[in-house]
Order: sequence, then structure tokens, then C-alpha cells
Amino acid sequence: MIEIRRKKILVLIDDDVMVRHFIANNTFEELESTNEVLYVFNQDGERYDFKSNKIVQNKIKKNNIRYTNIPRKRTGHWFLLYIIHIFRQLRINLKTKNGLGHFKVVQDFQTKAIGKRNVRLAKIAGLPIIYQIINFIFRLKLGIHQDVIDLLDKEKPDLLIHPSFLKGYYVNEIFAAAPKYKIPLIILVNSWDNCCCKAFCTGTPDKLVVWGEQAKIHAKQFLNMTDDKVECFGAAQFEIYKTPPKENREELARFFNVDPKKKILLFAGISNSDNDTLFLRLLEKGIHESILPDCHVIYRPHPWRDILKGNEEDFFSLKWNHVSMDPTMADFYRTVIKKPTGKMFLADYSISNKLMTLVDGVISPLSTMLVESLIKGKPVLAFFPKSLPDQPLRLQFIHYKEFIELEETNSCFDEKDFISSCKKLFDQIGNKEIANKLRKKSEFFVSNRKESYGYQLEQLSKKLMSIET
Repeated sequence: MIEIRRKKILVLIDDDVMVRHFIANNTFEELESTNEVLYVFNQDGERYDFKSNKIVQNKIKKNNIRYTNIPRKRTGHWFLLYIIHIFRQLRINLKTKNGLGHFKVVQDFQTKAIGKRNVRLAKIAGLPIIYQIINFIFRLKLGIHQDVIDLLDKEKPDLLIHPSFLKGYYVNEIFAAAPKYKIPLIILVNSWDNCCCKAFCTGTPDKLVVWGEQAKIHAKQFLNMTDDKVECFGAAQFEIYKTPPKENREELARFFNVDPKKKILLFAGISNSDNDTLFLRLLEKGIHESILPDCHVIYRPHPWRDILKGNEEDFFSLKWNHVSMDPTMADFYRTVIKKPTGKMFLADYSISNKLMTLVDGVISPLSTMLVESLIKGKPVLAFFPKSLPDQPLRLQFIHYKEFIELEETNSCFDEKDFISSCKKLFDQIGNKEIANKLRKKSEFFVSNRKESYGYQLEQLSKKLMSIET
């Protein structure tokens, strides 16, 4: 009997967020059942120490792990071309719907990051002819990192898969390497904003896997992807939302230390803000005055939050009767408000599933929590005060704007309207018609296919490697 060689697939990971979103939830389990899957991590000790990552240690066998050592300095060189390409693509899309507003907010964001002079130079460098020359020089000078060349020469993979923010250590290297070695390449887009706020500098993948129709439209509009090269699989990290937690409401309420008989609202904190306790106190007052009757608020700090700023007070220094903190984030909060680590809190999505099942409504800044609310059919308030320092144009990001424009969602951008907007949200609790509409609208952002993300990826991989299905 002739033994059929198992195909070899390399999964390249260069950010610990990808470990949580793709490794922790066994996204590649179906691939492993029919292929030899090797996991390649870029080891940058100053930023990502994958060798000591507990999830990596627990989920992947040592002999299935490989490492590269692409330095961060090299990503800085690629970043110059990346910024040029972003503004080049944005300029092309100026006349499309929301194109001008999106251009302005990205320009504002990058100006704060790299300075007005560098943004101006990037826009000039993206002009015809100038761009072609600069792009040629960058690609000729940087080429492909030797670690990637050595890896491909040694392993001789049949397929490359890269979960990505569309920037990082690997993306430009493998865009150049994949066609040279004649290896098909799949990019798994991590978030809903990546396709409209990032850029491809050195090529395009054979397949770009995105969350849903919104990101597919953005991929064609901002990344020059063709319709046949973009697949909508949903979000790997949200697969868990397809299965309700085993606990009932009383048990979930006990887990989060709240009364199951009350209406429970989630207040998701803002990442760069000194306002969290201000708005939590407004909620406390609104509940006390029965504007939001028989209600309790669970506060979940933003996973990127920093030290206390301005007039913000330590949550635990205040007395609360109707507000409590998500107990799974209390230690993180106590630590970060005094000594920030600079790293994102990687919340367990099984905990998020419990929380989003328990709560009756969600108040969230402009984050993926908004989309999660739709998936769970929870009334939602997109709250982002225009007075927030340094981010006055953020509402013009196209992916947020398309969410805010939904008829079924609520939004508030001024402190004086906050409680009245919360009351509107509160009044929607228990409305099954609204819940069903929200779930349906979620499918524009995150495809809701019956097949799992992992199964869809396994089928796509078979197709690209020319294996009979």
C-alpha cells in the first residue's frame, strides 16, 4: 500500500495576540488532523518571548515549533514603505463613500504617531513614478530576511498561513518569499479594522481570510484585492460565541458577583481616557435616582488601559452601590494603574462568553466589543466622548462609522447626553425583535457560517494545495 505524504503547512506567528486568538482556541486542530503543521514564532525577547508563553507550551508539541529572529529594526525599515503605501491607497479612495472622512482620521492618527513632516513626505513619496522608484529600491535593498530563506529551504512547506494585523515581522518577508518559492499563502486577518487601516507593500496573498462582508468590501477598496481572493470565515476568536456557556443565569451572576434578578449592563472602559470613573459615577447616580431602575453595572477596564490620568480616581477608592468590577480583571486593574506593563491584557474568551451571555446590554467605546454585542443580540450603546483628548476625529474611521449608522444601534458622543442614551439602551432590554435584528446585522461584520473557522480553513488549504476534497 502506497503511503500518501502528509502536506506540510507552516503557521507563522509574530504577535502574542495571535496566540490568544488562534492558538488558545485550537483554530488549527482540523489542519493538524490531515497535515503536518509546524508553528513558526519570531522570537524578539524585548517584545515577545514565545519560548516562555504558557499557551504555546500547553498547546503545541516542542518538535512542532520553529523560531526565527527577525529584528524589530528591520520592521522599522519596512514601516517607512508601509506608511507611504497607506496614504497612496487612501488617496485613490478619496471620492468613495466616507473616503474623505476616513482619510482625515488616518492622517490625524499617523500625524500623532510619526509627526506632520513625515506624513507630508509619505504622501509625496506615494505619488506616481516617485512611488514606483521608492518601492523598487526598498524591495531590492531589504529583500527577504535570511531566517525566512533558511526556514523555507529546510522545511520545504506546501502552504504558508499567517494570522496577521497586516503589518509586523513576517508579512513583507513572506509576500516576497511565497511567489519565489512557489508556495501558496493564506493571510488570516485578525480584526475588523485591518483591511481599511493597513496596507500591503510587497505583494498580495493567494487568499485573504476576513471576518465578514464589511472587511471584504474594505479589502477590495483599500488593499486592491479581487473578489475571488477574499474569503469570509467569521472571526476565530469569536467562535466560542456560537456555543452558550453551560452555566445558567444564576450561576453566571454568582461568578461575576452580581444579582441575577437585576438588569445588568456592561460598561467597557476606554483605552486612553481619564473618564472611566466619571461615567461610572453618572451610571451610579442614574440607577440611584431610578432613571435606570433595578439595574447593576459591571465595569470591565480596557485591556490596553494605562495609569490613572487627570481627574480619574481609583475605582477601588470609591464607594459603589450599583457598580462593580469584572472580578477576573481586578488584579490587572490594580497593577496597571500604578505600574503599567505596556502589554495588552489577554482576556480569556471563555470568560467573555460568560459575561456577554449574562449582561442585558452593553455600553462600549469604539472597539470590537460593539460587534460582540451584536453577535449576542444585546442592545448596545457606542459611547465615545468627542472631548476625549488627542482623538477628536476617531468617529470618522470607516469601520466605526458603518457601525454607528446602523438603525438598531445607539450612539452617544457627548457627556450631557450620556444618561439619556443609556436610558434608551435600557428600554430595549428584553425586546426580542431588536435582539434578532442585532444578530442579523452582526453578519455584515462577522460571517455566521455553521462550519467552524477551523474547518473552513482546512477546506481552503486543501484547495490551495490541490488535494482532492
